Amino acid sequence: MKLDDKDLHILSLLQQDGRAKYTQIARTLSKAMNQSIPDTTILFRIRKLQQAGVIKRFTVSVDQEMLGYTISGVMFIEIGGHILRDITIEHTQKIKAELESRPNVIFLALNETETGIFAFILGKQIKDLQEIFDKLKDNPDVVDARLWFLKKPTKGDNLIGTGLPINGKEEKADV
Repeated sequence: MKLDDKDLHILSLLQQDGRAKYTQIARTLSKAMNQSIPDTTILFRIRKLQQAGVIKRFTVSVDQEMLGYTISGVMFIEIGGHILRDITIEHTQKIKAELESRPNVIFLALNETETGIFAFILGKQIKDLQEIFDKLKDNPDVVDARLWFLKKPTKGDNLIGTGLPINGKEEKADV
């Protein structure tokens, strides 16, 4: 799907406020584009963006500290030491799946070699992050493990707030 300037502007407005009314988006877009755009056009375009998969979902961003998540960190784990690369990748996928099951791990990505895992983790206390890290670094498949504790984000905190575990239960997965 090719996006035009109207689509991009609508997406930008929705990123600022996913609950914005179509009439308000139409008004703002009309001013920005110096033409009259009806709210039905906004409705049509948003549905088209959803059907094409450009808009994946609408969500809520919450303040992590108000939910008690005062500690955040980035962890890197490198898997290796196997004779065959396929075994290393298999073990990496297994550890990644275990991390995905933890509600306080809110972002995961593999590095370009598919043998390293980057994770963004939240905790209510330092020990929440340290326990996960200690279990991983003791895993015989892990050849390198690093954990960096972060201070309060200065940009992107809205991304953090979309993946927080809200139910208050941080399930302990075996990693």
